Amino acid sequence: MIWLEAIPQYFLVLLILVLPGLFLTLTMNLRGLLRAALAVPLSVAGFAASAVLFGLVGIPWNPVTVAMAFLVVGAGLWAALIPVRKRHPHPRLGQIKWGALREHMTSQSIALWCAFVVGAVLIAHRLKLILETPDAISQTYDAIFHYNALQYIHDTGNASSLTLGGLGVTAEPSFYPAAWHNTAAMVATVTEFSPLVIANAMTFVLCALVWTLGCLYFATRLFGHHPAITVSAGLVAACFPAFPFLLSFYGNLFPNTMSIAFLPVLLGMLAEVLGLSHDARVEARTPLWLAILLVTGATGLAHPSSVLLALLIMLIMLVTVWWRAVAGRRPWWIIVLGALGLAAGAYALQQLWFAARATQEASSWVPHITSPGALGEALGPVFPNAMHLPWALVVVTLLGASVVLRSRARWVVGAWVLMVWMYVLVASSRDAPFRYDWTGIWYNDANRLLALIPLLAVPLAAAGCAAIVTWAARQLLTLVDRVAPGQRSGPGSDDAARTSPAQKLHHSRVAGALGGALAVLIGFITLQGQAMTDVVDYGRTEYGMEGPTPLLTPDEQALIERLPEEVPDDAVVFGNPVTGTSLAYAMADVQVLIPHNGLIADGEASTIVHHLEDLQTNPEVCPALRKHNVRYVLDFGKEQVNPFAYFNAAGSDEIGPENGFNLIDQQGPDAKLYEIVGCG
Repeated sequence: MIWLEAIPQYFLVLLILVLPGLFLTLTMNLRGLLRAALAVPLSVAGFAASAVLFGLVGIPWNPVTVAMAFLVVGAGLWAALIPVRKRHPHPRLGQIKWGALREHMTSQSIALWCAFVVGAVLIAHRLKLILETPDAISQTYDAIFHYNALQYIHDTGNASSLTLGGLGVTAEPSFYPAAWHNTAAMVATVTEFSPLVIANAMTFVLCALVWTLGCLYFATRLFGHHPAITVSAGLVAACFPAFPFLLSFYGNLFPNTMSIAFLPVLLGMLAEVLGLSHDARVEARTPLWLAILLVTGATGLAHPSSVLLALLIMLIMLVTVWWRAVAGRRPWWIIVLGALGLAAGAYALQQLWFAARATQEASSWVPHITSPGALGEALGPVFPNAMHLPWALVVVTLLGASVVLRSRARWVVGAWVLMVWMYVLVASSRDAPFRYDWTGIWYNDANRLLALIPLLAVPLAAAGCAAIVTWAARQLLTLVDRVAPGQRSGPGSDDAARTSPAQKLHHSRVAGALGGALAVLIGFITLQGQAMTDVVDYGRTEYGMEGPTPLLTPDEQALIERLPEEVPDDAVVFGNPVTGTSLAYAMADVQVLIPHNGLIADGEASTIVHHLEDLQTNPEVCPALRKHNVRYVLDFGKEQVNPFAYFNAAGSDEIGPENGFNLIDQQGPDAKLYEIVGCG
C-alpha cells in the first residue's frame, strides 16, 4: 500500500476515534483546546468501559450497542450538569477558543494553531519515515498478541479487559488491559480495514494528535497562553526521541503508547482543579472532575502503570497545595488534617505500587549503563545505549527547569527530577530489590521509564525555549531602538508621545509572525539533530523485514496471504507462534491453535505442541488434533522473533510425508504449509 492510497483509510480511523468523544465533550460543556485534547481519550473511555460492562451483563459489544451507550451516557452527563450550566453558561476552564476566524483570531489562538500544526506535522513526518509504508508490520514480539487480540475481538465480540488475556483459545480467560484493542477492534468492525493499517493509523492519531494537544494543554495550564510558550510547547513535543517515537515501535507497546499519550491532558486537568494552574480562576470544576475520572479509566484500561505514575505526580501536587496552605497560614486544623490525608494517601499509593508490580521473573531487564551515562540518557531523553544525545534539548530543558524553579509551578521540576532518578535507578543500579520496588511496575524495563520522562520534560523545555525567545526579542528591540531612536511627532510633544521603530516592531503582527516563523525554524534545526535520525533508523529496523530476527520475512508473509485459499474456514492451523506463524490469524483470518507465546493451559494443546511429530506412534496426538480441529501445520523454520521469546515447539521439528504430513505449499526455503494426513 502507498501513502496516497492510505489517506482515506487513516482519515476514517481518525473520525471514529474523535467523534464519539467529541460528542461527550459537548454534553459536558467543555470548550476550546480542552475539548480538542479530550476527544480521543473520551472515545477510548467509552469503548473500553462498554466492553467491560457489556461483558458482565451479557450484552453484545458491537457498533450499534456501543453507539447507544454513548448516547445514554451523553444524555446522563448533560442532565447531571444542568445546574452547572445554569450557574456558569460559559465556564472559564482556561482554554483558548478555536472559533470563527474573525471573532477569535487573537495572537494566542494563532500561536495555538501554529503550535499544533508544527508538533503534529513533525511527529507524523517522523512516523512516516519509521513505518515507510502505511501497512507496515511491527516486527516485534508483543505485536503478535496485539494484532491477534484485535482480530479476536472483531470475530467474537468478546472485548472485556477482564477476559481478554487468554484470547479464548487454549488458555483460561484472564485480565488484560484492552482499551487499545477495544478501540482498534471497533474500527475494524466498522471499516473492515486490515489490522496492520488500523494499528498504524492509531499510532499516528495517538502520537501526532493526542500527544501534541495534551502537551499544549498541560503547558498552557502551567505557564499561561503566551505565544512563545505555546509555540515552544508544540515544537518540543515533537523533539524528544523517547516519546512519542520510541514506543511507536519498541515492543511493540501499542497500549503503553496510548496510556502515555493521555497523561498530559490528565495532569493538566488535575493542575486546573487543584488550583495549580497559571490561571487558577476555575468557575466550574464539576465537568473537569468528571473528565478526569473518564480519562483515568481510559488510561488504566490501556496500561495501569500510567495511572500509578499519575497518582504519584498527583501526590506531589497535593503536597504543593498543602505547603501553600501552610505558607498562607491557614487554620491549624486544616493543616493537620491535610498532613494526615497526605500520609494516608502516600501509604495507599505505596500499597498499590507494590501490588501492581510484575513478578520478579517477568521483570527481567538488567542495568545496562553507568549512573552518569544513565543521567545523560534521561536528560535527553533518547533510548538506551543511543549513540548521540540531543544536547540542545538537554540545554533548554535544564534552562527551563531553572526558570520554572522561580515560578509557582516548581513542583513540575520536582516531579521531573523524580522521574530522572527512577530512570537512573533502573538503568544503572545493581541493588536488585530496591530497583524492583521502584520500577517493577514497568518490568524493570529502561525503555518504558525513558518514554515517560518527556511527559514532564516537554513543559520544562518549552519554558526554556520561551525564555530564550523572550530574551532574544528584547535584545533585538533594544538594538533597533539604539540604531533608530524614536522621533517626536511635533514641537510640543512630550516623552510619552515618542514612538520608536522598536515599539512599532513590537506591535506589528507581520513582524511577530515573521519572528515566530524564524524562531520555529531555528528551533527545528537546533533540536531535530542526529539523535532524532538515530531513533528513526532504529524504528525502521523494527518495521522492516531486513532486521536480524524479523517476525515475518517476505516469503512468510506471502504464504500467509495465500492461506485463505488453501485452508478451509473451519480448520485450525498449528505453528510456533514466535516464528510468525500465529499472525495467520490477524493477517489472513485463519484460526490458529496458539495465538501467542505462552497461551497453553489446555492439556491436549500441550500434547500437540510437544509430540506432534509422533502422531503415528503416540496415541494421544490424533485425539488432541481432532478436539481442536487442527488439520494444518505452518512451518517457518526455527528462527524466532528475539532471543528472549523462546517457545519450545521441538515436537514438530521433524515432520514430513514419512510421518503423516503432506507438503501442500511452500514459499522460499523455510516457509511451508503442511496438511496433517496421518490420523486417517
